[in-house]
Amino acid sequence: MNQPRIGFVTCIHPLYDLPAVAAWRENAIGELRKSGCEVIAGAIPRTPADAGEVAAHLAKHEVDLVVMFFCSWVSEDVTLALARGVWDIPMLLWALPYLDLDIPMPSPMSGLTASGSNLRRLGKRFAYAIGSVNAATVEQVVRGARAGAAARALRRARMGVVGDPCPGMADVAVDDSDLEQALGVTTVHFELDELVRAAQAAPPGEAKRAAQRLIAATGGRSEVSETVLADNLRIYVALQEMVRANQLDAYCVRCWPELRNGLGITACTAHALMARDGISSTCEVDVTALITTWLLSRLAGAPAFNFDITGYLEDEDAIQFAHCGAADPSLAGDPGRVNLRVHMRTATGATVEFPFREGSVTLAKLLRPIDGKFRLFVAGGRVIPSEGVRGSVATVRPEPSAEAFLATMMHQAVEHHVALVYGCWKRELELFCEFTGVEFVSPPTAEARQ
Repeated sequence: MNQPRIGFVTCIHPLYDLPAVAAWRENAIGELRKSGCEVIAGAIPRTPADAGEVAAHLAKHEVDLVVMFFCSWVSEDVTLALARGVWDIPMLLWALPYLDLDIPMPSPMSGLTASGSNLRRLGKRFAYAIGSVNAATVEQVVRGARAGAAARALRRARMGVVGDPCPGMADVAVDDSDLEQALGVTTVHFELDELVRAAQAAPPGEAKRAAQRLIAATGGRSEVSETVLADNLRIYVALQEMVRANQLDAYCVRCWPELRNGLGITACTAHALMARDGISSTCEVDVTALITTWLLSRLAGAPAFNFDITGYLEDEDAIQFAHCGAADPSLAGDPGRVNLRVHMRTATGATVEFPFREGSVTLAKLLRPIDGKFRLFVAGGRVIPSEGVRGSVATVRPEPSAEAFLATMMHQAVEHHVALVYGCWKRELELFCEFTGVEFVSPPTAEARQ
């Protein structure tokens, strides 16, 4: 996982010089560093000019999150000057619940609420946390740093788009300029023929080594010959070069009908190996699904995967998610459960098939804008056993229920692709939305539905 970088600024009123502040400041910085974050600690600003210098210092160090640490009431022109200087950087306001409980003035809660009201009116987005320097509050701040790092990385991200959407898939279409304006992400377009020509010209030796590497990662179980696998993995060699030459962070490919049905090859095994290389991808030129998969993978520091919804298992309160077979074999847990096979419907190409391992997961999908507004659908869940199902498959019990999950999808216009990553990242995604202005959407709890 990438180490998030926090710009830490202690906020006090310049008329006060309280001994307890230094202790709280050092304790907070120390605990954040112990948590795995890099901390750039700015000097304590006492004037707007000081705040401008601190802001410039933090911007120079390219911090992922600015933390305003409120230890007392503040001079509001100082916090406003700081916010203006780091306008494009995600911000979290952290206030101690009190400085001295038996001496109420000056209160960090006054500093938090006064600055918060000013910043909202100014149009600056931020998250906040209230608590002493303890494990729970530090974790809130760290989650904010992870979300901030993802939001800033997305602004610089370059997403490769190979070909046009597959036939009939209107729900993957999104305007590039809308994505750039809302999230800063850049899309780089390629013709599918470019990728095919590059794959045909790929050195056979490189494709053979890629085949051997994938076979080793799958425990040696394969119904596809090494020669056929290597022929399919010429696409992997071509994708590697495309990503390198164009400095891409992720990519998506129009995989059918031209490849699978026309040429008798699939991109599935190439996607699986690219995921092992740390490059996210999605099938069927779904750019919003690609961004979601990249975002989940970056937060978790682990591979994510993008599925179709393929079954509603009402008796198990579960949903079956599956795709042809393009996931990183590590997601199976046990390499012995992974099998290399031809495509389940066309008997062409090569796919990576396995049931996903059991465990807690996060499900998400960035939604195409409605009335100019992007939304992010997020839910928690748990993968349960999947047996005897073709493809890359995860059977998931979503929270709070499969019925509520599907009802939210239908009411919120969630498209048919959903991404999955192991671990609970719901709070980070909620903070990502706070920092970017994307609306957060989640299935309501049972209490909320009553």
